[in-house]
Amino acid sequence: MESKTSQTTAQSYGGQQPADAKVAVQLCSLTLDTNIVNDIGTLMPGWKIVWNGKPTIDDNYAFVAFNASEKKYALVIRGSVVDKFSDWNTFANWILEDLNAIVMLHWPYAPTTQKPLIAAGAYIAFTNLLLMEDALGSGKNVGEYLLTHATGAGNSLIIAGHSLGGNIANVYASYFVQMLINRNISTSNISLFTFAAPAAGNADFALDLDNKLTTAWHYENQNDMVPKFPVVTGLVYTSNTFAPKTPDANKITVTLNAKTITLNGPNTTLHDVYMAIAGIFAKNGYVQPIKNNYIIFPTDLNPKLTENSIKDWLGQVAPQHGLDYYAAFLGARLPVIQSKRVTAEAVI
Repeated sequence: MESKTSQTTAQSYGGQQPADAKVAVQLCSLTLDTNIVNDIGTLMPGWKIVWNGKPTIDDNYAFVAFNASEKKYALVIRGSVVDKFSDWNTFANWILEDLNAIVMLHWPYAPTTQKPLIAAGAYIAFTNLLLMEDALGSGKNVGEYLLTHATGAGNSLIIAGHSLGGNIANVYASYFVQMLINRNISTSNISLFTFAAPAAGNADFALDLDNKLTTAWHYENQNDMVPKFPVVTGLVYTSNTFAPKTPDANKITVTLNAKTITLNGPNTTLHDVYMAIAGIFAKNGYVQPIKNNYIIFPTDLNPKLTENSIKDWLGQVAPQHGLDYYAAFLGARLPVIQSKRVTAEAVI
């Protein structure tokens, strides 16, 4: 697959983005490093891992990095880990099972006058993060560590994640900011950056996050299918991808796994499948937090992948989800990581 990214940048697209956006996208790429405690000083000089989560049974993982000269902390959350992501059924399973968004649960960290709901999968991952242990031996969970070290005294805190890591970052930021509000601690030093994050909850959840954390920026590559989930309008948009460019979802026939989606007829198209998924999620009411800074930017497609086949369609989708597109938009150079985990972000 081509790894060349579009020449579209934040400046050419309509203005400068916060300097910390570059830091956030770089730090997100480091979640793939298997020896991050030792490597971060070389990969991003000035930064040090001060809290390193033990991966959970569901492979959730996060770390806290600190830049002493800038008095800046960063909580960075990794997305899902998979062995491969090369065929349609794997992709469909990721949508309906790993994302686990059909069932929604009440979100208690918002005003009681609203009815915020988040995906069951997001709630599980959030709980895993709450209970995650520090491999560095602080004896504190991540919330306790951040309350002790990252609030007050002129410190600032970045919360960031890519893909499902961005989904969890939205949820955790909502929780953590509410905890600070409840303790009468200022939240003015906190910023949130997500890249290619699927929507975490319904309109009340998104509005509450927008209202209590205005210093949030969410980035979506227009040709990245992942952040379209599980928003109905995003799924409908995906059903027509990439026509009239290439390939054409209306002409691509797919074979379905009965455990994920059931449609009648031997010539089910990719368009049909996505419309069916949109129907499944229609009652959930997922939306992205768009009141503040939800930025969608264009990128180029691969001109070599032109066939109306699931192979070429996935060949277009996979690299579009990569962090390199988001880094290129922000004008950031991603650290070159030698030791990588195999993750959804790396291969989807």
